[in-house]
Amino acid sequence: MSNPLSVVISTRNIDDKFVSATEKKFCHPKTQINIYENQGASSLAQIYNEGLEASTNDIVVFMHDDVMIETPDVTKILTKLFEENPEYGIIGLAGTNNLMSGMWWQDRSSMQGQVKHESNGKIHRNNYSKDFGKTLKEVVAVDGVFFAICKSRIANGFDEDFQGFHFYDIPFCINNFVKGVKIGVTTKIMVVHKSVGMVNDQWKTNKTQFEVKYGNLLPLVV
Repeated sequence: MSNPLSVVISTRNIDDKFVSATEKKFCHPKTQINIYENQGASSLAQIYNEGLEASTNDIVVFMHDDVMIETPDVTKILTKLFEENPEYGIIGLAGTNNLMSGMWWQDRSSMQGQVKHESNGKIHRNNYSKDFGKTLKEVVAVDGVFFAICKSRIANGFDEDFQGFHFYDIPFCINNFVKGVKIGVTTKIMVVHKSVGMVNDQWKTNKTQFEVKYGNLLPLVV
């Protein structure tokens, strides 16, 4: 059996059914679930750093609280991906190999991965790219809906300059990418995101902040 993983989740209200359903998809009796009830007092970057610090396993998954994992035995899949790709420190389900701005999906042709979304009771599969099979597709950043890291291979934690629930993922990726940490997208894991990503005023504020802080590094391409 694979070693257990740690899972970090921020939520407004802890739902025991969601926690139980999530644990089952990792198929390991010692899976560590670090779930934090957060009504908005802390940013997602702060919560994720707290969860990262509290995680006792080398592989740590960060996921939204409105994600339903479809693929069984995610532990085995992620462990194998990190074992077979020792240069990679971050693996997500969607991302880009051409980051031009704070809007990672700006260049549609550079998007990678596959994720399902639920909207108005209907589930739609977004194929941003082809299926990669057993291989990883190298990218410069992944979306934060669901991603895993190997703690011993990353160079930086999450950038707590960003408030709220946006721009915890892209700065994290950039700060690791520029220090030589490889980032990949896998299509071996499928999840249903029970919402469609929306931009709001907080997102726009954070986007401007991101482009001021990291603009000198853009575009980032692999």
